[in-house]
Order: sequence, then C-alpha cells, then structure tokens
Amino acid sequence: MSHALDLSVLDALANHDAAKVRKYALLFMQSLDDVLAKIDVAILSKDIAKLGAMGHRAKSTALNVGAADFAQQCLLLERAAHDQKDAVALEIAQTLRQLYVPIQQAITQHLASQPT
Repeated sequence: MSHALDLSVLDALANHDAAKVRKYALLFMQSLDDVLAKIDVAILSKDIAKLGAMGHRAKSTALNVGAADFAQQCLLLERAAHDQKDAVALEIAQTLRQLYVPIQQAITQHLASQPT
C-alpha cells in the first residue's frame, strides 16, 4: 500500500518533538495491538457490534498518526457493523491486520532512525 502512513501528521501532532513522536507512536502501536486482538476474537465469535466498536476506536487513533487509509477501513468497518452488513464487516475486519503490518514497520523504522 503506497499511502500506508504519512509520518508528517504524527510529527505535526507532536509539534516535531522527537520524544513526543516516540511516545505517541508507541501508544498508537500498543492501542492497535489491543484493538486487533479484540477484532480477532470478535471475528471468531462473529460479534459484529464489537467489530464496529473496535473500528470506531481505531479510526481516530489511526488518523492522529497519519494512517489515513487504515482509518478509512476502520470507518468502513464501523459503518458496515452499524448497517448490520455482517459479511462486509467480517471481510473488512479480516483485512485490518495485514493493513497494519506496513504501518507498524514504518513506525518502527522511523523510531529506530530517531535520536534517543
């Protein structure tokens, strides 16, 4: 995915403070790891309401770090769950982890290149 992450959004959010960028990035990854674990459980139990709630939770967080495409998928998940389009919600939910991998890698790489 070519637009997986725009780190300038995270940098602006942190006012270009390297320590804040690191803090926000790590909080984002921790939050997304938790959300994706809950999504995995919700997929297995076909808990569409939980999928919608997790899509909602991840959407704003993803936007804050510059993961706009991921946030868009979270919005679509939230809407599908709200509209009771169970098959669509499940399909979107099953793609989120693979969408997150390049974001996580880019953040990790970015943090590794920053002075500590």
